[in-house]
Amino acid sequence: MSDLPSPAASTRPFVAAPDASRYFPAAVAEEARQRIGRAIARGEGPALLIGAAGTGKSLLLEVLAEQFSDLSEVVPLAGAQICTRRALLQTILFQLDLPYRGLDEGELRLSLLDYLEPGDAAPRRLLLLVDEADALPLRLLEELRVLTNMSRGGETLLNLVLAGSPILEEQFADPQLTGFSQRLSTRCYLSAMGREETFQYVRAQVAATGLDPDALFASDGLEAIFAATDGVPRLVNQLGDQLVWMAQETGETPLGAQTVQRAWSELQQLPAPWNTSPATGPVGESFEESVVEFGELGEHTVEGDLLEEQSEDDLPASIPISFQPPEEADVVGTFDATAQLLEQIEELDSANDAPQAETPQAAPVAYDPFQEAFGSEEIVLDQYLAFECELLATAPRVINRLDTAFACQLRDLVVEDAPIDLTGVADVIETQQDEEFDTELESSEDVEMHLATDSHAELDPGELLVIEDEGRPDVHLVPGRQFRQLFSTLQSQSRIG
Repeated sequence: MSDLPSPAASTRPFVAAPDASRYFPAAVAEEARQRIGRAIARGEGPALLIGAAGTGKSLLLEVLAEQFSDLSEVVPLAGAQICTRRALLQTILFQLDLPYRGLDEGELRLSLLDYLEPGDAAPRRLLLLVDEADALPLRLLEELRVLTNMSRGGETLLNLVLAGSPILEEQFADPQLTGFSQRLSTRCYLSAMGREETFQYVRAQVAATGLDPDALFASDGLEAIFAATDGVPRLVNQLGDQLVWMAQETGETPLGAQTVQRAWSELQQLPAPWNTSPATGPVGESFEESVVEFGELGEHTVEGDLLEEQSEDDLPASIPISFQPPEEADVVGTFDATAQLLEQIEELDSANDAPQAETPQAAPVAYDPFQEAFGSEEIVLDQYLAFECELLATAPRVINRLDTAFACQLRDLVVEDAPIDLTGVADVIETQQDEEFDTELESSEDVEMHLATDSHAELDPGELLVIEDEGRPDVHLVPGRQFRQLFSTLQSQSRIG
């Protein structure tokens, strides 16, 4: 096929950009188109299109845009290019040829609403097709939900289709999108094509440009295309375009498995999936019978026969390699060997049934942490103990002349070279606290008369140290009841001074 036209002379069979005219109605894609089309036509609610990379989501949105271009205004959006609510509204108005500059979010929404409800005229319908919707943050998805609330007379004015990877469906599991998830009318899923659908897709794309697919691709070449791409439409387009270019450059037709392998290696910089080097053993010998096959595994019996007849779609795309089941081991048995085996089993059973003496178990020894021996003990000596005793032995005795009764009691309690006996002190103190003095001692002479009349007030001047305040000769005794009044008077005088 040396007269293969160049890419400049006709349309390329395998295009990279989505083209609605080259849509191939695969089973999964066609079912999704019909379900989403019904939801748009009836105004059922937003639709969700989920698919892995390269499965044809963008192409299906192009088909829906062409299908409903006469019934509503179609606005295609790219989710990866929108980051704010204002940018979202501006993009919609830009697609509708409406003013979008210098307006805030509220004015942009009102402008969109005024377009959908133009006064007394019939309302317009708007179809938003959002590609790569998985790139939108949650706040923009919520903004799209708010836009779908625009309705008139029970009829939805804005239809929405969101297309994205499986991450988009995970985003709808977020509690913030619970209301939006409940409004979804349909969820469609795209997947790779099967073996026969891949062959039909390649033939349809080649035939759309006026070429003969059977003359361009050999049967093993089609098998190799499916094995390399696994039926992913984007990979099929890339590999098919590379093969067509190689055929135009070299004039080699039909294209077989070796040419497909060479084209795949140039695109992916990897060997073809079925071209794996045989494994080698520890001594360098190859395991040629170890084979990695691509495709679905069939069900085999022990003898290697098929339990069910497989269809052509279930057959592996790579070149089939025969599978040799392991040879059955020869089982040689005699009556003597069997009898010997039974005797061994009986001996084991009798040994297990024989009663075994119970061995006494020693009680666990409790661990006492206080039995640990300390390595050394630190002895602390009070260096100031002797100094304190000597100081107190030679210290002078002090008596309080303002409270002579307490001074007398204290003198009786203190005895030199003997421990202090506090017996009866508490009773004496409690008795004195209960007594109320109705008279005040106004001079030192009254105090001396009081000490002279008291039998316990005899003091030895040699044993007491009397301290008098010479700077304050006008000292007056104040009863405890009047302490508060005295403190208030002193405080007021200090403030005035």
